[in-house]
Amino acid sequence: MSLNIAVVGAGFMGELHARTVKESTAATLVGVVDLNETVGRPVAEGLGVAYLPSVAEALAGGTVDAFIVALPDKLHEDAAVEILRAGKPVLLEKPMAHTLEVARRIAAAAEEGGARLMVGQIMRFDPRYAGAAAAVRDGKIGEPLHFKAGRIASRAVGTRMNGSSSVLFYVGIHDVDAVQWITGQPITRVYSRAVRKLMPSLGVESEDAILSVVDLANGGVGELFNGWTRPEDTPVQIDGRLELFGTEGIVEIDVRDHGMKIYGKDAFELPDALHWPEVNGLIGGDLAAEVAHFVDAVAHDKPFVITVEEALRDVAVNDAILRSVDSGVPEDVEQI
Repeated sequence: MSLNIAVVGAGFMGELHARTVKESTAATLVGVVDLNETVGRPVAEGLGVAYLPSVAEALAGGTVDAFIVALPDKLHEDAAVEILRAGKPVLLEKPMAHTLEVARRIAAAAEEGGARLMVGQIMRFDPRYAGAAAAVRDGKIGEPLHFKAGRIASRAVGTRMNGSSSVLFYVGIHDVDAVQWITGQPITRVYSRAVRKLMPSLGVESEDAILSVVDLANGGVGELFNGWTRPEDTPVQIDGRLELFGTEGIVEIDVRDHGMKIYGKDAFELPDALHWPEVNGLIGGDLAAEVAHFVDAVAHDKPFVITVEEALRDVAVNDAILRSVDSGVPEDVEQI
């Protein structure tokens, strides 16, 4: 059966999600929801589906089987809670929420409505990160000892976000989830520092970067680094890496390029070939795999690749990091 899906949010990620659903053979895009008609209507009309001004109207129509919520993280609560309390499955763009308190309310709404909730941690569908997780599970590197993981995005990302999200939630949530998933060990304690110079100089109320030393539950240690400080004229848009050392070996991931380089007349480019590349006119890669997994799991009552508890634990780590930045001392991660 084909699943009828409405996408909430018509911004950059929302439009990508909507188009991915539109191109799916297992789902039908039935609407695009956005409070801002000047943003939502053109996206809906461009994809040949209904524009809906509110979640309430989408729910009232009775034709939507599931929702993808792709709003900025600070706007997740109202939309997600309303949909989940109505009993509808939700694919919620990462992060689950911008605070642990809000994330807990979203999880509670899923429980109240008996609804299924999947948080879209896209690295779970990246073959490099999935391969690393499988290697550790299979015992190829032994017990995790120490790691270094993070990503530094272009400063254009920071200026585009314009203070609407912390670098820790917009960028860093990927690495917090990856580390806990790949190692199989919760992060239990953090000591974090932030620098704020570049973004304020550009008129943006945001950190430039946050660095953390963290403890794992098994006694291992590691470093997390996240920022949006790369100059815009460099070909690398996101400098992402993970190095994990174990008792028997090492696993390394380098995502600075996706294996394709273009030496053009005017520029050197490293195009996206994994996250949401266009292949033969269709969006492919990690995003298409994420949406396909959500649709298949909902339609056939299969488990999601990430649990609500895991998504909550990711937010709990970020919560502790921000507390440590403010306090200047190590902080424990709240237990989930």
